[in-house]
Amino acid sequence: MSSKFAKRFILFLALIMVVNYALDRAFKSLSVFIALNEMTDAQFAEYNDTLKYLAMGNSHNCINTRILENSFNYGSPSENYVQTYYKLKNVLESSGKKPEYLLLQADISSYGPKISDRYEYNSYWIKYINYFELARIKHSRDIFSKWAEGRFFSYLGNYKDIQLSIFYRIKIKKVEMYHGYRPHRDYRNYATVPDKQKVAYNTASTYLTRGIYFDPAIRTYFKMIMDICQKNGVKVVLIRYPMTREFNVEEANFVPVAKLYKEVDEITNGYPVYQGILDYHDQFNNHPDYFFDPDHLNIKGADIFTTQLVKDLKNFQSK
Repeated sequence: MSSKFAKRFILFLALIMVVNYALDRAFKSLSVFIALNEMTDAQFAEYNDTLKYLAMGNSHNCINTRILENSFNYGSPSENYVQTYYKLKNVLESSGKKPEYLLLQADISSYGPKISDRYEYNSYWIKYINYFELARIKHSRDIFSKWAEGRFFSYLGNYKDIQLSIFYRIKIKKVEMYHGYRPHRDYRNYATVPDKQKVAYNTASTYLTRGIYFDPAIRTYFKMIMDICQKNGVKVVLIRYPMTREFNVEEANFVPVAKLYKEVDEITNGYPVYQGILDYHDQFNNHPDYFFDPDHLNIKGADIFTTQLVKDLKNFQSK
């Protein structure tokens, strides 16, 4: 290799590194996902009220904290039990805050292999997740690529977030968030969707896998959530959020629901901190107008659901 070629090669590598660094920093500073989650983190850090209820899960978690008093909604889009565990661990061991109750999302889609393999926006999650521990539990070295993405290549594969970031900056001038709760998008009404069953099937197929309903890594991290709550004296209530009739049908076609929940019960019943499950999955079967899409309540639906949740939690705790 000539010295001239070597110099050009080194300059080329340096250019690639500079361009990558610029793209990485630009994505991290412009990403709406990262901005929203860091806003949630900031609100949690500033939260000084009584923390009776900490609600965690993905975007199905639509608990309105203005309606449920002394609560904080610490959910985030696409969050799985792995991410929930590490964020909860940070809450209990580093934040100086401890909720009386953890309201933990327990939808059917929370347990399968597709959600277990979903690790988006690692540039945000890298501050919580122990990727080395995760790789060991999942028996997969591929997890290290997620760590590298979060540290150095945050923009890779996140073109949808770039599109969403542009949309937010054009359409939404101010983000409304209160104690972590951000109202869902409300410009679509599922009641007006012409082929609801097909749309529900397409959505269910992105979450669920036929024949595999309880992923081993998800099972492990679900137990780890229960373990850390038991250790810290945090009571756990599982919440199964409302879904459309069509989505419930499609989920049941993919997953043996009774078998899944029997296995979940076998785990949770071994923990004294476990309080039980509140199941709302079919509560709004006759109200597609309460939904934004097959599996997300709109603002009206979220408010009606949270109002019912407040009543049920009071009855639940009085038993």
